[in-house]
Amino acid sequence: MQPISIDLLLHCQWVLPIVPYDQILQNHSVAIDGGRILEILATEDAKQKYSGLQAETLEKHLIMPGLINSHCHSSSRLLRDIGNDFHAKHWLDTTNSESNLLYSDTKFLADSTSIATAEMIKTGTTCFAEINSPGEIQVDIVRNTGIRSQLGFTLQEGSSAFATNAEDYLHKGLKLRDNHSNNALLTIVCSLSNISQIEDKTLSQLAAFANELDLPIQIQCNETKESIEACVKKSGLRPLQRLNQMGLLLPETQLVEINHLNPEDIDLLEKTNNHIVIRPVTNNGFCHNHASNHLMQTDANISIGTANAAENTDLNMFDRIKAAAIEIQTANRHQSPQDAAHQALRMATLNGAKTLGWDNQIGSIEKGKYADLIAIEIDSIHHQPLYNPASQLVYSPFNSPVTHSWVAGKPLLKDAKLCTLDENKLIQSAKDWGKKLVN
Repeated sequence: MQPISIDLLLHCQWVLPIVPYDQILQNHSVAIDGGRILEILATEDAKQKYSGLQAETLEKHLIMPGLINSHCHSSSRLLRDIGNDFHAKHWLDTTNSESNLLYSDTKFLADSTSIATAEMIKTGTTCFAEINSPGEIQVDIVRNTGIRSQLGFTLQEGSSAFATNAEDYLHKGLKLRDNHSNNALLTIVCSLSNISQIEDKTLSQLAAFANELDLPIQIQCNETKESIEACVKKSGLRPLQRLNQMGLLLPETQLVEINHLNPEDIDLLEKTNNHIVIRPVTNNGFCHNHASNHLMQTDANISIGTANAAENTDLNMFDRIKAAAIEIQTANRHQSPQDAAHQALRMATLNGAKTLGWDNQIGSIEKGKYADLIAIEIDSIHHQPLYNPASQLVYSPFNSPVTHSWVAGKPLLKDAKLCTLDENKLIQSAKDWGKKLVN
């Protein structure tokens, strides 16, 4: 029988499909056409059944779904480790004229986001969620690089480089959403932070739009004890109780970096069943909070983000996956390292897709889903003997290099080289900004 001609055929040593759970396939291939996965089958069968217009033989690699960074601030990437007060200021901060001036600079925002995007692609991320997006600037970068993204337009009372007041934020944000509703790689949501500074009228208006338009919301709350106290002082309610009273704890709501939960908070979250985004880091993670440990034992959908690019050492999701796996074991001493590794990998793939409302499209290697995939070289001396590829991928002290990346079957990374971004230009841009910002 004549082989079926398709766009792309990937032959590899290992396939980690995420679904079915905890399964790893050896010497299998992934057939891709029209940007979507046709099937996963044994390599010998794939060579007889299909003929790829493009084919990759990855004999030393593991293929898995691309990583999903469910919460980040890529627009501040150029400020990483700058060593002064800049890292504590966001482009939405109107109290500092120097910070406000910098975050009004479209070239700074574009260069910062492009560099962050390149870093994420090279470390396996194929989709990221920006909590406070500078709008069309990031839309253009997503369009030009081919990465998938959820961009959050902010909502606050005070003016910033993006808008003048709450109504202006909503108007511009919803217009951005309408303008890009047909972009398959992009979704626009509303993002909230510092809810103690937002008026009830604004939250009620947002709740109405969220219900009418099925508008997802990503909310940063309970981050610090100070923010909780400020909310109680303003409204008499803790942040989660206030959000629930205002009708904002919807099934699509994404809660990021929640900490300091009390029993009432946990009971409420179990009822509202919101998506939870954590930032696991060594010695300061989600699972080190006793109340948060309880959520790990529930059916809550928990995914992973890297948060502020200026405050973290990197945007490498594999560092967060390893920390999450260790914390899972801390929370449940009876769980094996292998099970914890698979659970952490699901948090960074399928759970992230569920958080962003894309679990029918990405997050696992299944027939009909988009081919958002990465290939990782996992055959070096550090990995031998290779008994369990998932465990080696998660726990190895040596990062396994991501060599290939695809979004909807289109290459973003090939042989460890960026396909849609000029790395040398980005490096030079970062150096130029470094000199400018420290002077």
